[in-house]
Amino acid sequence: MIRFLYRHLQGHRLLVLVAALLSFVAVASDVLSAFPFKIILDKIVNHRDPAIPFTGWLLSYFDHFGARGGLTTGEVHTDLSVLLFGGLMFLVLGLIGAVVAFVQLSIAAVVGQDLGARLRKRLFAHVEDLSLDWHVRQQVGEVVQRISGNVTDIEKLVADGLVDLLSGILTLAGILIVMLMINWQFTVLSMCIAPALFLTVLLYTRWVKRNAKEAARAAGQIARVANAAITAIVELKAFTLERWAARIFGGHVAQQRRFGLRAGRRQAEFNPLVILLITVNNVVIITLGGWIAAGHSYTLGFLTIPAASLTVGTLTVFLTYSKLLYRPMRDLSKLTVLASTAAAAAGRIQEIFDQPTEEPSRPERYTGPARVHGAIAYHDVVFGYEPNRPVLHGVDLEIRVGSSFALVGLSGSGKTTLTRLLPRFYQPWQGTVTVDGVDVREYPLGILRNNIAIVPEDAVLFEGTFRDNIALDHSDATDDQVMDAARQAHIHDTIARLPGGYHAEIREQGKNLSRGQRQRIAIARAILRDAPILILDEPTTNLDVEAEAEVLRALERLTQGRTVIVISHRLSTLGHVDEIAVLQAGRIAERGTYRQLQARDGPFARMLADQESYAPGPMSLPSSDGTGPVQFLRDET
Repeated sequence: MIRFLYRHLQGHRLLVLVAALLSFVAVASDVLSAFPFKIILDKIVNHRDPAIPFTGWLLSYFDHFGARGGLTTGEVHTDLSVLLFGGLMFLVLGLIGAVVAFVQLSIAAVVGQDLGARLRKRLFAHVEDLSLDWHVRQQVGEVVQRISGNVTDIEKLVADGLVDLLSGILTLAGILIVMLMINWQFTVLSMCIAPALFLTVLLYTRWVKRNAKEAARAAGQIARVANAAITAIVELKAFTLERWAARIFGGHVAQQRRFGLRAGRRQAEFNPLVILLITVNNVVIITLGGWIAAGHSYTLGFLTIPAASLTVGTLTVFLTYSKLLYRPMRDLSKLTVLASTAAAAAGRIQEIFDQPTEEPSRPERYTGPARVHGAIAYHDVVFGYEPNRPVLHGVDLEIRVGSSFALVGLSGSGKTTLTRLLPRFYQPWQGTVTVDGVDVREYPLGILRNNIAIVPEDAVLFEGTFRDNIALDHSDATDDQVMDAARQAHIHDTIARLPGGYHAEIREQGKNLSRGQRQRIAIARAILRDAPILILDEPTTNLDVEAEAEVLRALERLTQGRTVIVISHRLSTLGHVDEIAVLQAGRIAERGTYRQLQARDGPFARMLADQESYAPGPMSLPSSDGTGPVQFLRDET
């Protein structure tokens, strides 16, 4: 935990050091605050002048306000001067404590907030840089919990507990040092409970820390289940699964509650034990200290305390310190939970930081152009998601510049996997993937992916305006460029009719738009990107006839002059593709044009026949001018 904080407090270490040094001042003022009692009581009861270095001049000044009658032999200062001196000492120590507390809490607030903001930014950026392989293995709610909840736990420790933790330790050490200096024999006697206190703190710290870790893990499960349920709220309602989801969620809540109660129970046990031990300590101080102050000696084994070696003032200081022992012990018990929770959170965050990011780009080795032509080749590619379970088996494939290439096959045959290797979402186990004859691993990631546009099966939209969702990484695009891309995607008229037009807000994941509208916005996004390579992953799946017609018209514009890879289950829409490859179990079963594959009576012809057996008849979609059929990716036979 300390190493974690030191690493991430870069730039604020000096402030933390200042706060730590001020803790010595604050503790010194707290420890010395008991001495005015000793000074006043020793003067009034035992007629002893205070012996504090460098303060004689101040006491002499206060002597002007008091009468010297009644002073015994050896007394120099008046009672009033000692009372005024003691009161001034109280005031000065209190002011020092107040100023130091203000500065420390201000520093703690600044450092805590800055640390929280820095951790969230670094963690989010690191999560974005992790490979797609890592992301698909994670639970979204768990990752979100680490970015939000776990960072908050560390922020609380720094803002609320770091100064208090150090002050508590220093207070205990300071009290012990001063007591030893006053009377070491009586200190040893009055500290007989120290071993029991130490053992209590040690045991309860371990128990609370263990349960705090389990509670933090359970909190991550709660976030995961809640995220999954809210994301799938339509399905939950459609299948009346509300109670089922609530039962699962309630199970994780109960688990977190169970661990939280265990930690709370240990906390509840800890405080009374400390109070009981402190009470026993007070009994020892009052009874034995009073006996010694009354003029009796006391012997316990090797330890002998001479008679009258304690004054009433000294006894009062010991009692005050005994009470002061309770406060740091109580604070340390509370901070134990805070520190344990933060330590568990730091461990969970560090697990993400320890994950390697995507293979870093190597711009120093790349001297080629920023924009590629678009020639794609796969050479003996082998790849899988699980060890020893390959999905692709020695795939060899070449796609010419500016051509359209379709990948077809049954679900799980490796079509999408093949396209994911192109932008280096994954690395092949064997073989190479090249663009313009250059291995994609030699391209900087930014250059490689800027040359590829993807229109997925279900377009993902972000909260924000229509303009923001079309522009995305082209934030410098003009309004005319954004609107031109929308016109080409046949979505401009829809946007223009909305209140606010392009500045109208899109709800989370585009819930206020139809699937076809979301798909056309994704196409407008790809048009504005103007990448030479285009991947269409089932862009018309689950669309109705009207929406499919609009999307096909938009795709007709988008594919012009680009190298296009199409993944489609609707074989009848592939009539104008230059070449088709049929994948079976991760291997290319056959390749050719639509008519060639249709005539071979191979896997493609059989899949086509199966689809046509359920079709009532040929479907003709009107073109953009309403006079003829669409001429993009459609069979004219």
